[in-house]
Amino acid sequence: MQKMKVLVLVFVMAVMTILAGCGGESSGSGTSQNNQGGDSAAASSAEPTELTVINQDRWAPYVEKAVKIWNEEHPDKQVKLNQLVLGYPQLRQKITTAAAAGQAPDFSLIDSVWVAEFADAGYLKPLDSIDPEWVENDFKKDFYPVFVNGDSYEGKPYAIRSQTDMALIWFRKDWFSQEGIQPPKTWDELMAAAKHFSQKDVQAKYGNSQGIAFPGGMKAGETTTSLLMPFFWSSGADVFKDGKVVLNSPESKAAVQFLTDLVGEKASTKEVISYEWDRATKLLATGKVALSVGGSYEYAMIKNTTGWSDDEMKEKLGFVPIPAGGSGKVATSAGGMDYVIYEQAKQPELAMEILKIVTGPELMKEFVVDTAQNSPRISVTEGLDKDKDWFLAETGKFLYDANVRPVIPEYAKVSEQIQKMIESSVSGKTPADQAVTEAAKAISDVTGLPQQ
Repeated sequence: MQKMKVLVLVFVMAVMTILAGCGGESSGSGTSQNNQGGDSAAASSAEPTELTVINQDRWAPYVEKAVKIWNEEHPDKQVKLNQLVLGYPQLRQKITTAAAAGQAPDFSLIDSVWVAEFADAGYLKPLDSIDPEWVENDFKKDFYPVFVNGDSYEGKPYAIRSQTDMALIWFRKDWFSQEGIQPPKTWDELMAAAKHFSQKDVQAKYGNSQGIAFPGGMKAGETTTSLLMPFFWSSGADVFKDGKVVLNSPESKAAVQFLTDLVGEKASTKEVISYEWDRATKLLATGKVALSVGGSYEYAMIKNTTGWSDDEMKEKLGFVPIPAGGSGKVATSAGGMDYVIYEQAKQPELAMEILKIVTGPELMKEFVVDTAQNSPRISVTEGLDKDKDWFLAETGKFLYDANVRPVIPEYAKVSEQIQKMIESSVSGKTPADQAVTEAAKAISDVTGLPQQ
């Protein structure tokens, strides 16, 4: 009897061992199929990988779309998106605080002028360390050269431009046509047109109060730098070259003097030094000026303010890049927001895959058309509907003449000196040549770079 109990117990244990072995083999087989994308039921039970993202509201839905596309195409590698959406004023502080605490997200949106600073601080992961093939075959071939250079630091690519904008001379195309004036191609033509529309009899005809408006001081902040730097480039000037501060030049002084003369010759008003970032173009949209220096991103605002139809926008709104100064070349600035991946990212490769979808031609085209922003991709610009998306198609051509603001870690301090220099001269407080000299010294001091 005792022997029988022992045999039964051995038999039961053997059966349990076999069943456990079968169960373990089934689980292992299912995991293997899941890794290869085979069994959708097993895949759906797998724990999704979380990606942490810091973004802004206009961009956030497109990251959500990219994750959805990824999940549909990769049932075995699901992504759970943890996205924090902030306003622009909070964006920088949140990112820098998180990075300093070792809690940076996998990727985020940042202002393009922060790239050098963040890369120099060690926050960012070079893109070619994650996907060198994409960098060589997509980034370097389809993004405009200005962004390949402008989103790199010390020879390494660190950011992907999500969209771009540029500095323009907006003008009332219908008024110019009635007055027989051609769109300005040079500084002299710009000055002449602005002075023409400053005449009392012409103002009585159109109801404007001045010829041209532009952000002329520190009140407009970064907008002053981004919109007025092209006057320096079109003059043949720059801030840095070959590791030296080269701002203190005759070409820079000519640019500052021209902006000052717009006020001095009554083509504009000294009030420009107190304008906020969007004031100049709002004056154009409300018929108070004939020309303004503004950003391409203001197209939608002009349309909404005027209430013009698409046909009326084509008929009444003109735009050109910043006219040629002493260099004989037109110029514009290329701004915009960038996506970056952090050194602290827990999922850098997966973050890169999602960003390749977000900034890929399909979603990028949808984004720029929806938001009336320019594309940093050549193929997207060339693929736009020339009639429906005429503004983006036309301004996209200007990007071949575009420059980016100085790619330097101390950019914020440099920009502040540029704003101060312009305001000081335009206000009449300091002569143009002195304002440039003082700014060059200050920039040399804050960067530690010698003057040429």
